[in-house]
Amino acid sequence: MRQMRVLITGGAGFIGSALARALIERGDQVVIVDSLATGRVEAIPQGARFFRLDVRDDRLEEVFAQQGPFDVVAHYAALKDVRRALLDPRSDAEVNILGTLNVLRCAAGYHAGLFVYPSSAGIYGDAAVRPTPETAPMAPISPYGISKAAGEAYCAFFARSRGLPAIALRYGTVYGPHAGEATEAGVITIFVRQMLSGEQPVIYGDGEQTRDLVYIDDVIEATTRAIDRAPRPWAVYNVATGTETTINEVYRQLASLCGFYRPPAYEPAKPGEVRRNAQDITRIREELGWAPRCSLPQGLAQVVAAARSAALAAGVQR
Repeated sequence: MRQMRVLITGGAGFIGSALARALIERGDQVVIVDSLATGRVEAIPQGARFFRLDVRDDRLEEVFAQQGPFDVVAHYAALKDVRRALLDPRSDAEVNILGTLNVLRCAAGYHAGLFVYPSSAGIYGDAAVRPTPETAPMAPISPYGISKAAGEAYCAFFARSRGLPAIALRYGTVYGPHAGEATEAGVITIFVRQMLSGEQPVIYGDGEQTRDLVYIDDVIEATTRAIDRAPRPWAVYNVATGTETTINEVYRQLASLCGFYRPPAYEPAKPGEVRRNAQDITRIREELGWAPRCSLPQGLAQVVAAARSAALAAGVQR
Protein backbone atom coordinates (compact mmCIF):
# COMPACT_ATOMS: atom_id res chain seq x y z
CA MET A 1 0.00 0.00 0.00
CA ARG A 2 1.14 3.55 -0.65
CA GLN A 3 2.45 5.67 2.18
CA MET A 4 -0.23 7.82 3.77
CA ARG A 5 -0.10 11.14 5.57
CA VAL A 6 -2.12 10.91 8.78
CA LEU A 7 -3.17 13.48 11.37
CA ILE A 8 -4.01 12.06 14.82
CA THR A 9 -5.60 14.35 17.37
CA GLY A 10 -5.10 13.06 20.90
CA GLY A 11 -2.01 11.24 19.69
CA ALA A 12 -0.36 11.50 23.12
CA GLY A 13 -3.15 9.46 24.69
CA PHE A 14 -3.48 5.73 25.23
CA ILE A 15 -5.20 4.66 22.01
CA GLY A 16 -4.06 7.58 19.83
CA SER A 17 -0.37 6.99 20.57
CA ALA A 18 -0.73 3.24 19.95
CA LEU A 19 -2.32 3.96 16.57
CA ALA A 20 0.46 6.44 15.76
CA ARG A 21 3.13 3.81 16.51
CA ALA A 22 1.41 1.23 14.33
CA LEU A 23 1.09 3.60 11.38
CA ILE A 24 4.69 4.79 11.65
CA GLU A 25 5.89 1.17 11.80
CA ARG A 26 4.17 0.42 8.51
CA GLY A 27 5.67 3.48 6.84
CA ASP A 28 3.00 6.16 7.13
CA GLN A 29 3.81 9.78 7.99
CA VAL A 30 2.11 10.88 11.21
CA VAL A 31 1.34 14.35 12.56
CA ILE A 32 0.04 14.55 16.14
CA VAL A 33 -2.04 17.30 17.72
CA ASP A 34 -2.56 17.08 21.49
CA SER A 35 -3.16 19.63 24.23
CA LEU A 36 -1.47 17.34 26.80
CA ALA A 37 -4.39 17.98 29.15
CA THR A 38 -4.56 14.22 29.67
CA GLY A 39 -1.98 12.91 27.18
CA ARG A 40 1.69 12.30 27.97
CA VAL A 41 4.46 13.75 25.83
CA GLU A 42 6.58 10.64 26.45
CA ALA A 43 3.86 8.56 24.77
CA ILE A 44 4.38 10.33 21.42
CA PRO A 45 6.31 7.90 19.21
CA GLN A 46 9.55 8.77 17.50
CA GLY A 47 9.01 9.81 13.92
CA ALA A 48 5.79 11.72 14.57
CA ARG A 49 5.61 15.49 14.17
CA PHE A 50 3.95 17.04 17.23
CA PHE A 51 1.90 20.21 17.72
CA ARG A 52 0.69 21.12 21.20
CA LEU A 53 -2.76 22.50 20.51
CA ASP A 54 -6.33 22.18 21.75
CA VAL A 55 -8.71 20.87 19.08
CA ARG A 56 -11.10 23.74 19.83
CA ASP A 57 -8.44 26.29 18.89
CA ASP A 58 -8.89 28.12 15.58
CA ARG A 59 -5.15 27.67 14.98
CA LEU A 60 -5.87 24.02 14.21
CA GLU A 61 -6.61 25.20 10.69
CA GLU A 62 -2.97 26.24 10.32
CA VAL A 63 -1.86 22.66 10.93
CA PHE A 64 -4.14 21.47 8.14
CA ALA A 65 -2.95 24.21 5.80
CA GLN A 66 0.77 23.73 6.48
CA GLN A 67 1.05 19.98 7.10
CA GLY A 68 -1.64 18.59 4.82
CA PRO A 69 -3.27 17.43 2.76
CA PHE A 70 -4.03 14.40 4.93
CA ASP A 71 -5.12 11.03 3.64
CA VAL A 72 -6.56 10.24 7.07
CA VAL A 73 -7.63 12.36 10.04
CA ALA A 74 -8.07 10.21 13.15
CA HIS A 75 -9.77 12.17 15.91
CA TYR A 76 -8.80 10.71 19.31
CA ALA A 77 -8.74 13.94 21.31
CA ALA A 78 -11.53 13.73 23.90
CA LEU A 79 -12.39 13.91 27.57
CA LYS A 80 -13.01 10.29 28.61
CA ASP A 81 -13.76 10.54 32.33
CA VAL A 82 -17.41 9.47 32.62
CA ARG A 83 -17.64 10.41 36.30
CA ARG A 84 -16.11 13.85 35.77
CA ALA A 85 -18.54 14.47 32.90
CA LEU A 86 -21.46 13.80 35.24
CA LEU A 87 -20.27 16.66 37.42
CA ASP A 88 -19.28 18.98 34.56
CA PRO A 89 -21.17 18.12 31.35
CA ARG A 90 -20.38 21.51 29.84
CA SER A 91 -16.63 20.85 29.72
CA ASP A 92 -17.28 17.41 28.24
CA ALA A 93 -19.52 18.88 25.54
CA GLU A 94 -17.10 21.68 24.67
CA VAL A 95 -14.23 19.28 24.01
CA ASN A 96 -16.07 16.21 22.72
CA ILE A 97 -18.73 17.93 20.62
CA LEU A 98 -17.42 21.37 19.68
CA GLY A 99 -13.85 20.07 19.39
CA THR A 100 -15.02 17.28 17.10
CA LEU A 101 -16.95 19.76 14.98
CA ASN A 102 -13.86 21.95 14.60
CA VAL A 103 -11.73 19.00 13.46
CA LEU A 104 -14.45 17.90 11.03
CA ARG A 105 -14.68 21.42 9.62
CA CYS A 106 -10.93 21.56 9.01
CA ALA A 107 -10.80 18.04 7.57
CA ALA A 108 -13.58 18.81 5.10
CA GLY A 109 -12.21 22.23 4.24
CA TYR A 110 -8.76 20.85 3.44
CA HIS A 111 -10.04 17.77 1.58
CA ALA A 112 -8.94 14.97 3.90
CA GLY A 113 -9.38 11.53 2.40
CA LEU A 114 -10.99 9.88 5.45
CA PHE A 115 -12.15 10.84 8.93
CA VAL A 116 -11.82 8.21 11.68
CA TYR A 117 -14.01 8.72 14.73
CA PRO A 118 -13.48 6.56 17.83
CA SER A 119 -16.94 6.20 19.28
CA SER A 120 -17.98 4.16 22.30
CA ALA A 121 -20.23 1.42 23.60
CA GLY A 122 -21.57 4.20 25.82
CA ILE A 123 -23.87 5.32 23.01
CA TYR A 124 -26.02 2.21 23.55
CA GLY A 125 -26.65 2.85 27.25
CA ASP A 126 -28.16 -0.18 28.95
CA ALA A 127 -29.10 -1.98 25.75
CA ALA A 128 -31.93 -4.48 25.83
CA VAL A 129 -30.10 -6.86 23.47
CA ARG A 130 -26.61 -8.21 24.14
CA PRO A 131 -24.37 -8.64 22.29
CA THR A 132 -25.58 -5.33 20.90
CA PRO A 133 -25.49 -4.82 17.10
CA GLU A 134 -24.75 -1.53 15.35
CA THR A 135 -28.42 -1.30 14.38
CA ALA A 136 -29.50 -0.93 18.02
CA PRO A 137 -30.87 2.50 18.97
CA MET A 138 -28.62 5.04 20.61
CA ALA A 139 -29.72 5.50 24.22
CA PRO A 140 -26.78 7.00 26.16
CA ILE A 141 -27.21 7.51 29.90
CA SER A 142 -24.16 9.72 30.54
CA PRO A 143 -22.86 13.03 29.14
CA TYR A 144 -19.89 11.14 27.68
CA GLY A 145 -22.18 8.76 25.81
CA ILE A 146 -24.29 11.69 24.64
CA SER A 147 -21.22 13.49 23.31
CA LYS A 148 -20.10 10.39 21.41
CA ALA A 149 -23.55 9.96 19.87
CA ALA A 150 -23.54 13.62 18.82
CA GLY A 151 -20.07 13.19 17.30
CA GLU A 152 -21.28 10.24 15.24
CA ALA A 153 -24.22 12.28 13.98
CA TYR A 154 -21.90 15.08 12.85
CA CYS A 155 -19.58 12.58 11.15
CA ALA A 156 -22.50 11.08 9.22
CA PHE A 157 -23.61 14.57 8.20
CA PHE A 158 -20.14 15.52 6.91
CA ALA A 159 -19.83 12.18 5.11
CA ARG A 160 -23.15 12.51 3.30
CA SER A 161 -23.38 16.28 2.82
CA ARG A 162 -19.85 17.67 2.82
CA GLY A 163 -17.93 15.04 0.85
CA LEU A 164 -15.79 13.87 3.80
CA PRO A 165 -15.75 10.05 3.99
CA ALA A 166 -15.92 8.89 7.61
CA ILE A 167 -15.99 5.78 9.76
CA ALA A 168 -17.16 5.45 13.37
CA LEU A 169 -15.59 2.72 15.48
CA ARG A 170 -17.65 1.87 18.55
CA TYR A 171 -14.98 0.61 20.90
CA GLY A 172 -15.75 -1.61 23.85
CA THR A 173 -13.71 -1.11 27.03
CA VAL A 174 -10.17 -0.81 25.67
CA TYR A 175 -7.51 -1.96 28.12
CA GLY A 176 -3.79 -2.64 28.09
CA PRO A 177 -0.52 -1.44 29.60
CA HIS A 178 -0.45 2.31 30.24
CA ALA A 179 -4.24 2.81 30.04
CA GLY A 180 -5.08 5.96 31.99
CA GLU A 181 -6.85 5.63 35.32
CA ALA A 182 -9.52 8.15 34.28
CA THR A 183 -10.63 6.05 31.32
CA GLU A 184 -13.28 3.32 31.54
CA ALA A 185 -10.56 0.66 31.51
CA GLY A 186 -8.81 2.59 34.27
CA VAL A 187 -10.31 0.21 36.82
CA ILE A 188 -7.82 -2.42 35.61
CA THR A 189 -4.91 0.00 35.87
CA ILE A 190 -6.03 1.06 39.35
CA PHE A 191 -6.53 -2.52 40.57
CA VAL A 192 -3.07 -3.58 39.42
CA ARG A 193 -1.34 -0.57 40.94
CA GLN A 194 -3.08 -1.07 44.26
CA MET A 195 -2.60 -4.83 44.37
CA LEU A 196 1.12 -4.59 43.62
CA SER A 197 1.54 -1.98 46.36
CA GLY A 198 -0.51 -3.94 48.89
CA GLU A 199 -3.48 -1.57 48.98
CA GLN A 200 -7.08 -2.79 49.11
CA PRO A 201 -8.90 -1.96 45.85
CA VAL A 202 -12.45 -0.59 45.85
CA ILE A 203 -15.27 -1.85 43.63
CA TYR A 204 -18.15 0.56 43.19
CA GLY A 205 -21.46 -1.28 43.20
CA ASP A 206 -21.80 -5.04 43.62
CA GLY A 207 -19.15 -5.85 41.02
CA GLU A 208 -21.60 -7.77 38.85
CA GLN A 209 -21.72 -4.97 36.27
CA THR A 210 -20.21 -6.18 33.01
CA ARG A 211 -17.92 -4.78 30.35
CA ASP A 212 -16.80 -5.95 26.92
CA LEU A 213 -13.03 -5.82 27.42
CA VAL A 214 -10.93 -5.61 24.26
CA TYR A 215 -7.13 -5.48 24.25
CA ILE A 216 -5.34 -2.47 22.78
CA ASP A 217 -3.42 -4.43 20.12
CA ASP A 218 -6.67 -5.89 18.78
CA VAL A 219 -8.22 -2.43 18.71
CA ILE A 220 -5.34 -1.03 16.68
CA GLU A 221 -5.54 -3.89 14.19
CA ALA A 222 -9.28 -3.30 13.78
CA THR A 223 -8.69 0.42 13.30
CA THR A 224 -6.03 0.02 10.62
CA ARG A 225 -8.22 -2.51 8.79
CA ALA A 226 -11.09 -0.06 8.85
CA ILE A 227 -8.84 2.71 7.52
CA ASP A 228 -7.69 0.51 4.67
CA ARG A 229 -10.87 -1.41 3.82
CA ALA A 230 -14.05 0.19 5.19
CA PRO A 231 -16.59 1.21 2.54
CA ARG A 232 -17.03 4.91 1.75
CA PRO A 233 -18.54 7.38 2.38
CA TRP A 234 -19.86 6.19 5.77
CA ALA A 235 -19.47 3.07 7.88
CA VAL A 236 -20.00 2.10 11.52
CA TYR A 237 -18.43 -0.86 13.32
CA ASN A 238 -18.41 -2.30 16.81
CA VAL A 239 -14.86 -3.09 17.93
CA ALA A 240 -15.14 -5.44 20.88
CA THR A 241 -15.19 -9.16 21.75
CA GLY A 242 -18.89 -9.91 22.13
CA THR A 243 -18.28 -11.23 25.66
CA GLU A 244 -19.49 -9.82 28.98
CA THR A 245 -17.08 -9.92 31.91
CA THR A 246 -18.01 -8.83 35.42
CA ILE A 247 -15.78 -6.49 37.40
CA ASN A 248 -15.67 -9.16 40.10
CA GLU A 249 -14.19 -11.61 37.58
CA VAL A 250 -11.61 -9.03 36.49
CA TYR A 251 -10.67 -8.59 40.14
CA ARG A 252 -10.30 -12.34 40.68
CA GLN A 253 -8.04 -12.77 37.65
CA LEU A 254 -5.87 -9.79 38.53
CA ALA A 255 -5.57 -10.86 42.16
CA SER A 256 -4.34 -14.27 41.04
CA LEU A 257 -1.79 -12.73 38.67
CA CYS A 258 -0.57 -10.28 41.32
CA GLY A 259 -0.51 -12.77 44.19
CA PHE A 260 -2.94 -10.58 46.10
CA TYR A 261 -5.20 -12.37 48.58
CA ARG A 262 -7.41 -9.68 50.10
CA PRO A 263 -11.02 -9.20 49.00
CA PRO A 264 -12.07 -5.85 47.55
CA ALA A 265 -13.90 -3.17 49.48
CA TYR A 266 -17.34 -2.41 48.11
CA GLU A 267 -18.80 1.09 47.96
CA PRO A 268 -22.03 2.44 46.43
CA ALA A 269 -22.29 2.41 42.65
CA LYS A 270 -21.50 5.57 40.74
CA PRO A 271 -24.32 7.20 38.74
CA GLY A 272 -24.26 7.27 34.95
CA GLU A 273 -22.46 3.95 34.50
CA VAL A 274 -23.84 1.27 32.22
CA ARG A 275 -24.87 -1.89 34.06
CA ARG A 276 -24.13 -4.45 31.33
CA ASN A 277 -22.33 -4.29 28.01
CA ALA A 278 -21.35 -6.65 25.21
CA GLN A 279 -21.23 -5.75 21.53
CA ASP A 280 -22.00 -7.82 18.46
CA ILE A 281 -18.95 -7.97 16.16
CA THR A 282 -20.58 -9.85 13.28
CA ARG A 283 -20.40 -6.87 10.91
CA ILE A 284 -16.69 -6.15 11.31
CA ARG A 285 -15.86 -9.85 11.12
CA GLU A 286 -17.80 -10.34 7.90
CA GLU A 287 -16.91 -7.06 6.16
CA LEU A 288 -13.32 -6.49 7.29
CA GLY A 289 -12.22 -9.97 8.37
CA TRP A 290 -11.34 -8.82 11.89
CA ALA A 291 -11.78 -10.68 15.16
CA PRO A 292 -9.98 -10.19 18.49
CA ARG A 293 -7.02 -12.48 19.07
CA CYS A 294 -5.94 -11.64 22.63
CA SER A 295 -7.92 -13.46 25.33
CA LEU A 296 -8.73 -11.70 28.59
CA PRO A 297 -6.29 -13.84 30.66
CA GLN A 298 -3.53 -13.09 28.15
CA GLY A 299 -4.28 -9.38 28.09
CA LEU A 300 -4.48 -9.03 31.86
CA ALA A 301 -1.20 -10.93 32.23
CA GLN A 302 0.47 -8.42 29.91
CA VAL A 303 -0.91 -5.50 31.94
CA VAL A 304 0.44 -6.98 35.18
CA ALA A 305 3.82 -7.79 33.63
CA ALA A 306 4.19 -4.23 32.33
CA ALA A 307 3.21 -2.79 35.72
CA ARG A 308 5.76 -5.00 37.49
CA SER A 309 8.49 -3.92 35.06
CA ALA A 310 7.60 -0.25 35.52
CA ALA A 311 7.62 -0.59 39.31
CA LEU A 312 11.00 -2.35 39.20
CA ALA A 313 12.45 0.33 36.95
CA ALA A 314 11.14 3.07 39.21
CA GLY A 315 12.69 1.35 42.22
CA VAL A 316 16.06 1.02 40.48
CA GLN A 317 16.00 4.69 39.48
CA ARG A 318 15.34 5.77 43.05
